[in-house]
Amino acid sequence: MKNIIIGIVCAAGVLASAQSWLVRVPLTDQDLDPLFNQNLRIVAQIDNSALVLAAPAEVRAGWDVLDTDAERGTFYLALLLEPDLDLSPHGDILIREGQNVLIRLRPGGLDGLMAERVMLKKVFLRPIVRQSRAPAPAMRADPVIQEIVNLVSADSILNAVRRLQNFQTRYSTYDSCRAAANWIASRFLAYGCDTVYLQTHTSGHAPNVVAVKRGALYPDDIYGVICGHFDSYSYSGQNFAPGADDNASGTVAAIEAARVMKDYEFEFSCRYLAFSGEEFGLYGSEYYAGQAYGNGDSILGVFNGDMIAYADHWPESLEVMTRVSNPPCEPLADFFIACADTYTTLLTHKQLTSNWQPSDNQSFLDYGYPALMHIEDFYPINPYYHYPGDTIGAGYNNNAFCTEATKAEIAALATLVRPYAAAAEEPAGPPARPSGIQLEVTPNPFITDIRFTIHDSRSMDKELSLKIYDASGRLIRSFVLPTTYSLLPTVVWSGTDQTGNAVPAGVYFIRFEAPGLTAVRTVVKTR
Repeated sequence: MKNIIIGIVCAAGVLASAQSWLVRVPLTDQDLDPLFNQNLRIVAQIDNSALVLAAPAEVRAGWDVLDTDAERGTFYLALLLEPDLDLSPHGDILIREGQNVLIRLRPGGLDGLMAERVMLKKVFLRPIVRQSRAPAPAMRADPVIQEIVNLVSADSILNAVRRLQNFQTRYSTYDSCRAAANWIASRFLAYGCDTVYLQTHTSGHAPNVVAVKRGALYPDDIYGVICGHFDSYSYSGQNFAPGADDNASGTVAAIEAARVMKDYEFEFSCRYLAFSGEEFGLYGSEYYAGQAYGNGDSILGVFNGDMIAYADHWPESLEVMTRVSNPPCEPLADFFIACADTYTTLLTHKQLTSNWQPSDNQSFLDYGYPALMHIEDFYPINPYYHYPGDTIGAGYNNNAFCTEATKAEIAALATLVRPYAAAAEEPAGPPARPSGIQLEVTPNPFITDIRFTIHDSRSMDKELSLKIYDASGRLIRSFVLPTTYSLLPTVVWSGTDQTGNAVPAGVYFIRFEAPGLTAVRTVVKTR
């Protein structure tokens, strides 16, 4: 399809059209905020441009109209692993910028597109979620975390990878992939997860596997995620696609996390997720993330392992990839790297981008959740990538590297959801409260307003303060309380910072200070 550069839109017939157009809008400094401020329906970002669904009357000068009947099309983003690939036999090329291609598929074109040397994401024609802020989790060394990490077993990881490899193929629409889903579910059940279920998402595909370890304090919809896709693909035909590195390795990290964390309690819940349909364009994770957002889940962070077992040199480093903004995920990446440095010997390399990412973390990013992708190399240089040689000893050639990457993911997850015993002492050791002093906090968790009431403080004759910190220890809001009272009135925090801007969902620490007293509470803001 030939692209149309719009100058002036004035034809009555065009203005009357009810169809959605898919347009490319140039960005300044890769910043989506100006488009969000105009209430535009952004569906994806490709470096310096945004893909937007627009009514004809919304299209402005300089915008590039890609398709005038978007709702009838099937669109894919493709990341070229070979620079001279010609994808036109599979559909209409709408954008080609460097290694990025946007294609409108012809009927039946997906099979041919998947057979090319590309990494794919389907463009789901729904607006991405605006999220300009994300909490920065705090990393404090904890012997309980080290104890958990020390339980990670290289033999356990290798045996689980071998079991997944032995399905021979885990092509997402094959019965063997469904059998793999059942086996993964059986592992989560054996490791004591409170809830395990198969989540159907796309007709004809194997289900996702969802396992839940409930938190001791917040057992429901506030949680951290470790995940990987378990479906596989081979350019040489789908009857043998063992997928040891891509992506039994990432899937097994989630299974191993369930195993080593089973005998510990955590303040927040954990979800161990295994996705299908990733090779088709992130089908399974898109469905899960959409359901989580629709249910109002608050996800503290997502650690997505995708190919973590091939070393082209030694020592190998793990690429830690995420977005610069919307949501801003560099604090989560720094947190993960700090956990890796503290609890493992893993080397890491941080990559920040405004471009879309071809793995399941992108589905969470699109819904405003902070998420990372962990991969051995980006772009993939494993010579067995999507070939029958992706087996233990070839495509999966370094179990020690996979073990350290798995340890780092588990350390980050366990730190994020906070061991329950350690959480009871945070932040660092407040003194015992004097008799008769009580800080009442309700409701907790909260959505908009939370109330703090200090009872029986008549003996205090100095100024009191109540301060609110985010998970990184940054002061968000402070209140100065009266010095004369018989019973303090309720102080209401509406979930805003000192400038009046709403703070994101997440964990916050409340610190009440008075003569001879420091009381600390943890509160959770949900969406």
